[in-house]
Amino acid sequence: MRKRSNILKNILLPLALVLAVQWFDLRFDLTQDQRYTLDPSTISVLEALDKPLKIDIFLSGKLPTDYLRFQREIQALIQSMEKYTDQLIVEYIDPFEGAPDTAELVAEMNQYGLTPEYVISEQNQAVEQTVVFPWAMVNDGNRTISVPLIEKNLGDNQQTIINRSIGQIEFKFFDAFFKINQEQKKVLAVLTSHDTSEDVKIADLMRSLQSYYQLASFDLKALENDPIKTLENLKRFELLVVSNPRVSFSEQEKYLLDQHLINGGKQLWMVNPVAINRDSLFNIKGSAVAIGNDLNMGNAFFKYGFRLEKNIIKDLYCAPIVLATGAQSQAQYLPIPWPYYPLVAPNDNVIGNGISNLWFKFASTIDTVRSSATKTPLVSSSDFSKSVQTPITIALNEASDKLVPSTFNQPHQTMGILVKGSFSSAFENRIKPVKINQHRDKGKSQMIIFSDGTLAENQVDKGSPLELGYDKWTNNFYGNKRFLNNCIHYLMGNNALLEVRSKAVNMVVLDRELIAKKSNSWRVALLLLPLLILGLFGAIVTRWRKAKYGQ
Repeated sequence: MRKRSNILKNILLPLALVLAVQWFDLRFDLTQDQRYTLDPSTISVLEALDKPLKIDIFLSGKLPTDYLRFQREIQALIQSMEKYTDQLIVEYIDPFEGAPDTAELVAEMNQYGLTPEYVISEQNQAVEQTVVFPWAMVNDGNRTISVPLIEKNLGDNQQTIINRSIGQIEFKFFDAFFKINQEQKKVLAVLTSHDTSEDVKIADLMRSLQSYYQLASFDLKALENDPIKTLENLKRFELLVVSNPRVSFSEQEKYLLDQHLINGGKQLWMVNPVAINRDSLFNIKGSAVAIGNDLNMGNAFFKYGFRLEKNIIKDLYCAPIVLATGAQSQAQYLPIPWPYYPLVAPNDNVIGNGISNLWFKFASTIDTVRSSATKTPLVSSSDFSKSVQTPITIALNEASDKLVPSTFNQPHQTMGILVKGSFSSAFENRIKPVKINQHRDKGKSQMIIFSDGTLAENQVDKGSPLELGYDKWTNNFYGNKRFLNNCIHYLMGNNALLEVRSKAVNMVVLDRELIAKKSNSWRVALLLLPLLILGLFGAIVTRWRKAKYGQ
């Protein structure tokens, strides 16, 4: 009887406990930043999945140490997601398995837009280069979304890149699920009249928005003789994007834009308060005159609560400009700091969180004035800046002048703001340029404005648009595209995209130089300390035994 009881207690009960545990999925997130707890928006998207999603993750096989840690974090996230849906089919793929040649594999993956990362590591005084494809692909049977898993900002080292990417894993997959699950896209329009940015120069921004919204062009001059119809057409769009207009707006056009805003339409403006002939600046002459750029919108902007100053901001913290020194075969192209190109960190808010530095060019100060709407600064210059009044001559040879920090003595200056709340019409208590039905003097809306008309413009190489924020002359990447995407998501009411992206994940960064410096002493300590503790414990036990049993 006792033998049966022992079998029951020692074998059957533990076995039953092990089997019972398999039916329960108990996980506790004890991290301070709740890293493994999904955002409610992510949970809602997962629970709404009504068809299988195939997820291929190209992080498998031989990986560098940092990427192995990255892989484990992705696996933990996938496990958290599978708790809320059974529609995910996940496969980890080693892209090099069966690949005869690395160069051929890289070329093939590039055709699908999956660019590699080249990781340089030092092992045993030897330098080793590893090719990694940190990408995932999400497929619902009808369309495929490529998911870049790596998130990096200008100046990040390898460890910082991995830590930043770990913090953005949830957003990357949420973004892909959001794109696939959209049943109906909201519509936004881009102003094409008034000599705004050329199509090829805003092509990359428009391409990045196509997965989220329906895009349309809008010509404010198309029906000049029928302003009522023009306003009706304009009201169809939830957002109007105005990029770098160079032709002033007539009173009638300004009135139509005003009524679009007052009736709840959102607007995103990128304008140059100061006009500079950049062709003259970057040709043989090497100089240009900066003068005020009158778009006939000043009184309307003032009514909304802000004013664009006719000045140019110079910042000690700036992006470089590449200039040639020497002649013919002795010519060298050198990056030189150019204070007219402020390098701006977005302010800490839901739009700017986690975004790399922005690249502004010849920006101006935005002052706020009293109005019923609330104003929130989005981007500002550094505390080592100054403004110069126009008209002024700007010459490229200024780049050779030594920058004197003491002359950059003005505090930060606003270059982009969000205006939201109750707006008063710019034509309140004024004679209207055209009679329309249901004129409104007040209304609630939102507007974002930047004092750099080229903020959304990408560079062009051989007639093809490059990625927005990429400078082909210095090979630097800036955060313009992600920041403007966030601005548009905010104005279009897609706050879930911003909330998931701004989720704070605090990763502890090890000081590798300190580790390398003290690694030998730590090895010795870890070897000897357990022996000392064991010896001390043995001595205490021996003394206790002698005291107790010695008599």
